Amino acid sequence: MNPLVSVIIPVYNVESYVSECIESVIAQTYSNIEIVVVNDGSTDGSGFSCDQYACSDSRVVVVHKENEGLSAARNAGIAVCRGDFVAFVDGDDFVSPVFIETLMHAIEVCDCEIAAIPCGTAFEDGSSCELVAKAAFIPDARVMDSYTVQKLMLYQRLDTGVPWRLYARRILGDAPFAVGLYYEDLASVYKFIHDVDRVALVDCRALYAYRLRKSGIISQAYSPIKALSAIEVSRRLSSDMQEWYPDLAVASASRCFSLCRMVYAQIPVEYELSSKFENDRRALWGELKERRKIVLSDSSARKRERLAAAIALIGEAPFALFCHACRKAGLLLSLIHISEPPRH
Repeated sequence: MNPLVSVIIPVYNVESYVSECIESVIAQTYSNIEIVVVNDGSTDGSGFSCDQYACSDSRVVVVHKENEGLSAARNAGIAVCRGDFVAFVDGDDFVSPVFIETLMHAIEVCDCEIAAIPCGTAFEDGSSCELVAKAAFIPDARVMDSYTVQKLMLYQRLDTGVPWRLYARRILGDAPFAVGLYYEDLASVYKFIHDVDRVALVDCRALYAYRLRKSGIISQAYSPIKALSAIEVSRRLSSDMQEWYPDLAVASASRCFSLCRMVYAQIPVEYELSSKFENDRRALWGELKERRKIVLSDSSARKRERLAAAIALIGEAPFALFCHACRKAGLLLSLIHISEPPRH
């Protein structure tokens, strides 16, 4: 029999989307799956909708818990899942019917413990998103060593989104996602990659549909937890890369600079609010100052980051103006799920 795959779906107040999500997983051509839906204290009708699917399909298991955030919901799903492999689908997204089949086939053919796609297909809420329907239209997987994957993720040529991958259960451990921090995907995926020798990459984004909502983390109003999370995640990432891959220290500086720049740009510029978050601004600026010269001199860094680093060398005032202009122009990209096209 084919290995059991657990698909974990964290759900929080996505009543309008959760049915489409669950039905897309139920419709998988790879049938040996269990669907673990974690209702993270929803206050709308999401929990009721999830229970209806559990009543009609024995493969669906619903866990109801108090609201603690995405990381805690994923951890709760991991705690009860029985699969040999685990995938994650966010409750407001949906997947191709051959999503699991494709990644499981890649794992078997390439003899890997992680299979991935570069990233999902992003679409605006209210619009449609067409995904590939047959495995015959998907390119063959190729094997990449973990070092190369780490480098591509640090330079944002591959996205760090947790849902873009299928993982062997043993890689995840018991509670791999840090509770209480934002940017949990960036904080965790590089650790999973470090735990394997190689990854199977399927170059097809049209296996996962990622919905862009106004309530997403990037579009939410600024709060101090964002600065705290960005700094904490950056420091952990830098430290681990220095220990595990010393020659990727420069690449990790680029990734951390990008994260802190993005959060710095979200701090309001209006005087009253700006002064309120002055300590956050100073802390983030300290992280940016520490890495600006490294990023500017790194020819592999994204042009956007090198330009920002060059302006940061002039001083904080012009850097703040640059960040504000970029945000107003809508040029900031989503950190967790949108990246530049891979360059190989």
